[in-house]
Amino acid sequence: MGFCAAAQFPYFVGQKNTMRLFILFLFVCLYLNAQVLPAQNTVDLYRPRNIQRAYKNETRSENGAPGLHYWQNKAEYLIKVQLDLKKRLVHGDAQIKYLNNSPDSLKIIRLKLAHDLWRKNGQRAYDLSEEDMGEGVRINGVLVDGVRQAPGQLNRANSFLTIPLDKALPAGKSIQLNVNWSYTAPSGKDVPRECVCDSSSWFVAYWYPQIAVYDDLHGWADAPYTGLQEMYNDFSDYEVHIQTPGNVMVWATGTLENAEDLFMPEYLKRYQKALNSKEVVHIFSPDDYQENREFFRPNAIHTFIYKAQNVPDFAFGLSDHYLWDATSALVDSTTGRQALVGAAYNPQSKDYYEVCSIAAKGLSLMSTYLPGYPYPYPRMTIFNGDDGMEFPMMCNDGSTFPNSPLTLTVHESSHTYFPFMMGINEQYYAWMDEGWAAFFDVMVSDSLAGKEVGRQRNYWDFAGTENDMPPMVPSRHLSNPAYRVASYNRPQAAYFNLYQMLGYKRFHHCMRTYMDRWKGKHPQPFDFFNTWNDAAGENLNWFWKPWFFDWGFPDLAVLGMQNNGGRKPQLLIENTGTMPMTVHVEVTYADGSTEIIRKSADVWKNGAKKIMLPTAGGKIVQKASLGARLIADTDPENNVWKFAAPAKGEKK
Repeated sequence: MGFCAAAQFPYFVGQKNTMRLFILFLFVCLYLNAQVLPAQNTVDLYRPRNIQRAYKNETRSENGAPGLHYWQNKAEYLIKVQLDLKKRLVHGDAQIKYLNNSPDSLKIIRLKLAHDLWRKNGQRAYDLSEEDMGEGVRINGVLVDGVRQAPGQLNRANSFLTIPLDKALPAGKSIQLNVNWSYTAPSGKDVPRECVCDSSSWFVAYWYPQIAVYDDLHGWADAPYTGLQEMYNDFSDYEVHIQTPGNVMVWATGTLENAEDLFMPEYLKRYQKALNSKEVVHIFSPDDYQENREFFRPNAIHTFIYKAQNVPDFAFGLSDHYLWDATSALVDSTTGRQALVGAAYNPQSKDYYEVCSIAAKGLSLMSTYLPGYPYPYPRMTIFNGDDGMEFPMMCNDGSTFPNSPLTLTVHESSHTYFPFMMGINEQYYAWMDEGWAAFFDVMVSDSLAGKEVGRQRNYWDFAGTENDMPPMVPSRHLSNPAYRVASYNRPQAAYFNLYQMLGYKRFHHCMRTYMDRWKGKHPQPFDFFNTWNDAAGENLNWFWKPWFFDWGFPDLAVLGMQNNGGRKPQLLIENTGTMPMTVHVEVTYADGSTEIIRKSADVWKNGAKKIMLPTAGGKIVQKASLGARLIADTDPENNVWKFAAPAKGEKK
C-alpha cells in the first residue's frame, strides 16, 4: 500500500483554503504513491544466484555487456594424428599450452574425452551399435609440465579425465600438457556427428582430448557427453598435422598451410584459382577420377597441416574418391574480404553438385542480411557425411536427394555465428544457438530461393504439452523430445515474433550490438536478454518471460464483430494463450474484396487479453481468418469467424 499525505492532513476550520490545500496534498499523495508503488507492467526475470554473483564480481554487466573483469581461459593445441583406415584407428599426440586467465588458482585440469561415449559403461542418451562399444579413448600417456602422470593419479568418469595438479596453476600462468591417445572410429549407421561413411571416406569429430571450459558461472564444466547435448568449448588456437595414405585428401577446420608440398601443379593451380574465383572451380572433377589422374605429389604418406586461430573446435573429413568444388564468397563488403567455400562429396550424391554454390551464396547473404554480420572465418567446407552437424569451418551433411540441399546447408553453415563466433554453452542453453539456426534457415533460405522453402518447426504440435519445457530449463537436464522443442521449435517461434515486432532495421541493430559485444566470448541468456533490451531502447522482459521462462502456449482466437457505435465495425481478437504473438487477420468482405490486418506482438505487452481491430468502413465482413505461416498457433479451430445471416424473420 502506498503512503498518502492527504490522509494525514487535518480538516481546517477556514473553508476558504480547504479545497485549495486538499488539491495540493492530493497531488503530493499521487506523487508519493508513484515513488513507492512498482511501475506498471514492469516484469522481472528470475536470475539464478550464480548469475547474480557474476554481476557482483563484475564479470558481466546488468546491461548485458561483458563486465569490467570478464575473463576466459585459452589453449594452444599442436596435434599430430595418424589414421589407419583399414583398422579404423585414430592415434594422436597433443601438446597443449593452457593459459589460466581466471582470478582463481586451479587445482585440477579437466580434459573432455568425447569418444568415451563408446565405452561399455559410458552414459548415452540413446542406443548405439553394440559392435562399436569398447574401451572408448585409450590414454597411452599424460605429461604435466614434462612430468609423467601415473594412471592411478588420473580420475576418469562421465566422459572427462580429471588431472589433479601437484602444484596449483596460479592466475595468469600457463601449464603444458602432453597427451598420447588412440581410439577406434565407430562405423555404425547410428553414429552421431561423425562418420565412417565408407572404408576410405570419414568425417572425424569429437576426436581429441580437449580441455574443458572453466568459466565464471559454473567453474569446470561437468556435463557428460551423451550424444545429445552438443558443445561448449573455449576459443583456442590449433595447428594440426594429419597423416594419411598418399591418395587421400583431407578437408579441415582452418587453412591448409602446405598445399604447395602436396598437390601436383594442375591441382595446386585450381586450388589457388578458387581462392579468388566468383565461379565454382571443380578442383577434383569426375573426369579426373575417370582418367586416373594423380592429385598429389608421389609419396606413400602425406601430412596435411591445418592452422586455425581463436576457434572453439577442430574437425576434419577425408576421402580418396570424393569430388571437390570450391569458390570464393564475398563476406565483408567494407574490407573486400573473401572466404573460400567448398563442397567435398560422393559422386553418387546428386544433390551435392549444387551445394558449393548454395553455401557461397548463403554465407554472402548471412553476412549482409541475417544475421547481417560478416562471416568471421577464412574457410567453409560442406562435407558429404551422413548427418546434419556443424563445426568451425566444416559441416557434416548427409545427402538430401531428391529434396534440395538448400535449407540443410544454410542451417548448418549459420551455426558459424552461433555457437562458434558466439561461444554458446549448448550443454545449458542450446536454444541460444539452435533457435537462431532454425530462424536463419527459414529467413535466409526463403530469400535465396525467392519462395517459401525454409523449415518451420512445428511448435504448435508440442506447445503447452508436458514435452514443452521453458528454454531456460538447462539443456543438460532435458531428453528428447523436450530437448528439441526447447532448443529448436519454441525459440524459432519466439524469434519470428520478435522480428515481426521490431522490424528489420531495429532487429538488426539489436543483433549487431549483441554480436559486437560477445564475439569470441561466452554469452549466457541474461547477456542476450539485457543486451537486446539495451539496444532496443525498451525493456522487453514482458516478451522474454512468457516465451523463455514460463510454461504456457501461444494461441489467438477471433471472437467476432462489434459495431462500435456507428463507427467502423471492429474485429474482437482474444489472446487465449499465454504468449504475446503477432496478430495476422485476413478479412473477406461481402463485396469479394480482402484486407490483411496485422499487429505486432507488442499489442499484448500491457497485459491486455482482448483487442479490437477496425475494419474497412462501409463494408460488411463476411469472414475473418487468423494466422500466417510463421505464426505458431496451437488451436486452429478458433481462428475463423464467419458472418451468419439471420434466419428469416429474425432481427439482425
